[in-house]
Amino acid sequence: MRVLTYNIHGWRTPTSEAALNLDAVEQVIGDADADLVGLNEVFHPWPTDEGPALAALAARLGLYFAFGPAMMAEQSPIGIPYGNALLSRWPILAYAAHRLGVGTDGEPRGLLEARVRLPSGRPFTLYVTHLDHRSETLRLEQWRAALTWLTRERGRPHLVIGDFNALSARDYPDEKAVRDLHAARAAHTWPAPAFDLVAQIEKAGYGDAFALAGVGDGATFPAVAPEMRIDYIFLPAERAGDLLRCWRWEHPLAAAASDHLPVCAELA
Repeated sequence: MRVLTYNIHGWRTPTSEAALNLDAVEQVIGDADADLVGLNEVFHPWPTDEGPALAALAARLGLYFAFGPAMMAEQSPIGIPYGNALLSRWPILAYAAHRLGVGTDGEPRGLLEARVRLPSGRPFTLYVTHLDHRSETLRLEQWRAALTWLTRERGRPHLVIGDFNALSARDYPDEKAVRDLHAARAAHTWPAPAFDLVAQIEKAGYGDAFALAGVGDGATFPAVAPEMRIDYIFLPAERAGDLLRCWRWEHPLAAAASDHLPVCAELA
């Protein structure tokens, strides 16, 4: 099983709010040849000549899709629901959108829960989320809300993926690395770094796929000269033996398609 997580920047290229990135996103995802793809920052139904962009993307790739709104049309700045999505090579049996609270920017945050039928006939659940981008306190609150649904999956194979906007202490192993991180974030006027969320996710029984089996550089943001790893694939710790490898998907069009780079993982 190959899984991809990708923040697609609201169907717009990172350099122009007027430029649709559908073609580039299709190429990036299609060439990854993933079986399950979690998407963040999805407006649906975003209009295109082929119909809604999400439906068009799924049709081009020959995949099923599901959408979980975090923000309804009346809350959206452009009048289109906004949230997380799943593309699946296998039939989607059921899906639901769960609310996780409101972010520092007033944007509601959500969790898409989707159950697919594997070729073996067994069900498999994927959770796709996108947490607050500025406050670790809010991210922790949103994670605790997500656990309301995740606790039902104990003992069953599932994944939790998406843009967590969180940093892992494992990526900054010494004092110099932490000092450099503080300086870099201050230069961007970003909040001071915190490592609590990833630690809490691991404490809840999940393994960070890149920390367990990462290959190469894991930083995913910004897409051009990435500095931080904030996009994750988490799996139940007891399933760590199923993980074969995890890597940043470096496609020639990725930096032109979105402000994030995707992350891939392969599992037995």
